[in-house]
Amino acid sequence: MSTAGNILNNRNMKYGTVSVVITICVVLFIVLLNVVLTLLFMKFPLNVDLTKNRVFEISKDTENILTALDHDVTIYIMNSESGFISASPQDYFIQANEVIRKYAQYSSHMRIEYVDLIRNPDFVSRYPQDQIRMNDIIVTSQYRHKVIYPSALFNIFSSEYGDYVTSSRAEQAVTSALINVISNKEFLALILSGHGFQDVLSFLELLLLNNYSVAEINLLTNEIPSEASLLILANPARDLSPEELRKIDNFLNSGNNRVFFYLASVVQPTVPNLDEFLSEWGIAVDSGLVFETDNNRLISPSPYIAIVDYADDKYSQNMIQRNLQPMIAQSRPLRVVYNEFRSRFVTPLLKFSSASGIRPQDAPNDWVPSPSYITGNVPSLLLCTQAGYDADRNQVKNHVLVSGSVLALEESTLGNPYIANSAYFLDLLGSLTGREDNFYIMDKIIGFTELRASYSQIIIMIIIFVVLLPLAILSAGITVWWRRRHK
Repeated sequence: MSTAGNILNNRNMKYGTVSVVITICVVLFIVLLNVVLTLLFMKFPLNVDLTKNRVFEISKDTENILTALDHDVTIYIMNSESGFISASPQDYFIQANEVIRKYAQYSSHMRIEYVDLIRNPDFVSRYPQDQIRMNDIIVTSQYRHKVIYPSALFNIFSSEYGDYVTSSRAEQAVTSALINVISNKEFLALILSGHGFQDVLSFLELLLLNNYSVAEINLLTNEIPSEASLLILANPARDLSPEELRKIDNFLNSGNNRVFFYLASVVQPTVPNLDEFLSEWGIAVDSGLVFETDNNRLISPSPYIAIVDYADDKYSQNMIQRNLQPMIAQSRPLRVVYNEFRSRFVTPLLKFSSASGIRPQDAPNDWVPSPSYITGNVPSLLLCTQAGYDADRNQVKNHVLVSGSVLALEESTLGNPYIANSAYFLDLLGSLTGREDNFYIMDKIIGFTELRASYSQIIIMIIIFVVLLPLAILSAGITVWWRRRHK
């Protein structure tokens, strides 16, 4: 009996020891798995964007840029992460933060750092030429850096009732800054001073956001610099002098991929010198006001604000794929003087519907259009391209682009992600100026009920699943072993 008891005890000891070893291995595996998954989730957060417009995701354009990135780039956010996402408007800062965190997931060259300026006030001394403040974002490479101010992350609409955010352009701002700090080429856009600068201020900000340099120029006293790609004249307050037009002509005839962009207005004075210049490029800006009678194209009671069609598909493919159309308000009628003359070719780009017409300039306030005034398909955007060759027999192209309405680039229109104006004009000008890095990222409207864990909840979950649960399993294993050992 003693021998049999010893054998039984040894067998129990053997099985108990094996059970303990297995239990310890399982517990260690669970603990290790929790640690590994926690580290992976910190680097590659496991979440699913269920919002309608995928507001927390980055676009394919940004993914492609990050995948091809071969320079180290760091994004510094001037706040702690908890402080940044608590800024107002909070929904939009949360979205901006989630979008920025995605950048590091697509490239090993990208790093995200949060810098709390309260704890690290000396950090700003690295950038003495900039006035760095809380919630600013600095995108930096070995070549240069670019500061993104919080206001650049959103579209803000100003009204008599105050300012409010209409949509997010966080990805657009960060991707543009990324291209800026790794690119060797900048595109210079100039606007003629003394004219409708304020009318296109939002568009100039959009150009800045998309890696253009923007400056004013007075053609009465200055020559157009050779590095300029885009020259803008908006709602002219006076006619241009022959000398100013000569400088524009030289600008268009002494380079490649240069654009003169003229935006007319129904309230501007007559400009006979400019009209003559444009007619040489096959474009006429007539008097009057274009109206639309197709109610399906009107987005307000006014017949002078309407959705327009693409008249040419060369520059509109991206918009057609996104099912977006432009809106034009208070447009003067444009007219093609000639389709082709020597090396110049005129192409309508945007047009009103077949039910559109032209209201005479001298029409009374109670004027009602008769069928005879409906001419149909009135152009609202015309392009004249001049093709030629330089001294080395390389083909060069330069362009005159004319819009019948300066309001095509009005603030509320550009900030509306359901209207194509901002995307279309950026795409168009990028193509005409020969930008190889041309891209456009859609603004995102944030209208969602958010399901997210707070930092305290995250800590609680880590304690439960990383610490308490493994300890509970380990304790259970030890208890089982102890009981079996002492049976």
